[in-house]
Amino acid sequence: MKITKFASMIFVSAMLLVPMQQAQALSILFESGSSMDVEGRLTGLGHELTLSDATTWNSTFDYSIYDLVVFEYGSQDPADINHLVNSVSNNDVGVVFFRGYGVESTIQALGLASDTLIDWQAPVDLNIIDNTHEITSFLDSGVHDLGFSYMTEVGAPGIDTTVLGTGSSGASLVVHNTLRAAIAPFYGHDSNYDQETADSIQLTENVLQWAAGDSAATHPVSAPATALLLSLGIIGLMATRKRNINYVKHN
Repeated sequence: MKITKFASMIFVSAMLLVPMQQAQALSILFESGSSMDVEGRLTGLGHELTLSDATTWNSTFDYSIYDLVVFEYGSQDPADINHLVNSVSNNDVGVVFFRGYGVESTIQALGLASDTLIDWQAPVDLNIIDNTHEITSFLDSGVHDLGFSYMTEVGAPGIDTTVLGTGSSGASLVVHNTLRAAIAPFYGHDSNYDQETADSIQLTENVLQWAAGDSAATHPVSAPATALLLSLGIIGLMATRKRNINYVKHN
């Protein structure tokens, strides 16, 4: 069993030696929530993270120094949600949610969903229903196995959004039509996240790059995302610590 898992880790790491489409190291403001593995995935892809408490993001907080704001399961809403929405509307920053349970108010304020049902679904067979978008253009229409165990479900996507991919229970990859904001299928659940397929990893990277938009060119990070960094980062992800935080699975 250990040999099989190790082989899977080496496979994923080796796949990352192939240059990513649109690869650009991003400066990411990360609102870390529960004991998830989103942090390891982002650093493994070569991005620079600033971990921060969203309850301090008030009306004077400067989002423009980052390419992206990223939320995960168990993240907290910003102290001033409208200020974040305005910053996204002004193209100061993009936003990506990796599931986003706990920040439903922010998701609704951005128009990505029309209710609070931000759930999980399985299996992780993502059905690409729109591959004309730059996020999904590298994939054929139809079902793609993402490799891990659970993926995001968006119960009611907003009226000004496009659903690019669905699962057995509903939408899983949702992008806003006018804002650089998205909800991604991967949300870092600790069950088999390390077996994410190469297509899924590329999809995650594409979501990040699309949401960052042109701002990625104005915030160069201190360490470029080389193939070696990607490989070592993913290997490090497999061995990363599990933070001892109370975590209610799936809820």
